[in-house]
Amino acid sequence: MKRSTRNRALRGGELQTGCAGVPAGIRREAPASGSVAALCCLAIIASLASAPAVAQTTVLSNATVIDATGASPIEDAAVVIEGNRITAIHTPSSSAPDPGDDGRVIDLGGAYVLPGLWNNHSHLGDLLPDPKGLLEDEPLPRAMIRAGRNAIDALKAGFTTLRITGDRDFIDVAWKEAFDSGAFVGPRIVAGGPPLSTDGDTDWLVRTGKGPEGIRAVVADNIANGVQLIKFLGSRMPPEELIAGIEEAHRHGVPVTIHGGDETARIAAMAGAESMEHGNDLSDDTIRMMAEAGMFLDPTIQCNLSDEFIVERERLIAEAGYVAPPEVIEGRVRVSRADERSPEYANHARDVINKAYAAGIRLTTGSDSNPISEIGILEIEQFVFHGIPAMGAIQAATRNSAEMMGMLDDLGTVEVGKLADLIVLEKNPLEHISHLRSLSMVIKDGKIVNRSQDEGQASFWELYLQD
Repeated sequence: MKRSTRNRALRGGELQTGCAGVPAGIRREAPASGSVAALCCLAIIASLASAPAVAQTTVLSNATVIDATGASPIEDAAVVIEGNRITAIHTPSSSAPDPGDDGRVIDLGGAYVLPGLWNNHSHLGDLLPDPKGLLEDEPLPRAMIRAGRNAIDALKAGFTTLRITGDRDFIDVAWKEAFDSGAFVGPRIVAGGPPLSTDGDTDWLVRTGKGPEGIRAVVADNIANGVQLIKFLGSRMPPEELIAGIEEAHRHGVPVTIHGGDETARIAAMAGAESMEHGNDLSDDTIRMMAEAGMFLDPTIQCNLSDEFIVERERLIAEAGYVAPPEVIEGRVRVSRADERSPEYANHARDVINKAYAAGIRLTTGSDSNPISEIGILEIEQFVFHGIPAMGAIQAATRNSAEMMGMLDDLGTVEVGKLADLIVLEKNPLEHISHLRSLSMVIKDGKIVNRSQDEGQASFWELYLQD
């Protein structure tokens, strides 16, 4: 069976719970621990790790800081970065000390400084739609190239961290190592590797185990291959196997996320899973259980839109003054229509998100679809278009994301002591969330990212999503 055929039964409700990122096809045997082909593809490149850069002081002067803690913006601020960390935030901006001859001062002219964005439901190598049939029996090296391009483009759009919830052959682990080594400049990667399910699952991307002990074994092997997150396709697993898998991941100190709907969410909440993907059909009782358990919810709104919501989205973005090139508009609409829902389904999914937010469940943002650079921004915008306050959407893409992965001490807010993963916007996203598109600077790990595109370089749309 061709790999380009995505399993639509994974995309909503208990049987269809949002975009799964899992093409259908024959069962794929689990690769042996330590011998993953994807890791070999970048092994030589990743070994060329550059020496640590000399610490430099950078002062972002005359800034308006939206720190994502929920506090009001800090006007006339100076954010001091030494090496890769924020060491001070001065107000007024003029009170910041001179960084010296080896430092630099960047006058932002009142522009807005926010934490770097997260996309928490990423599949680096996936395509839906796949108009060129690129996923049909695709060789690993080609998938690696597309995955890396997707991640690098995402960083240039402001996504300093990507949480991967399913990719073939541990290509996310390989790209994480390449980015961490400095071989390429890319986002932080929280690698999830291939998702896990029960024996008998026939999707080629999924790794399976037979019975509770089989699930435990494949969880341990994913972890041995370098993942930092375990994703279970919980709606396809017997409760005892799902619970066993969660227990095994936690035994290794690795967090868990669950793909599923209402019934699966209840099991996951009782078993202590950290987060839930999709959950479009959550009942009020399950929302309450998840809130009490402290679970996070990544609703992947972009793959649960009706025609009405798609048209409204395009109107609101245009009204904010952001008219994208025709290929981008056509492309993002095409991606949305690949998962278009009925009005009843889409309205119910919207209501679930607002109920979850009102109940105190910490929401996170994840596009599921690609390219992350564009669809990831659409996901954050859609939070607001669906009724979530702008600050709530920003926190979902920053603070909540870092907290979900146990990284809040280092990431997720603009505060002293945090790593300098930052974005600079020309306009205030609290006034209109589409001002996330007024991006003028991305800083990752204290270094300014080169956002330019080389002359002659094709766009992601041209390469992969146009006929």
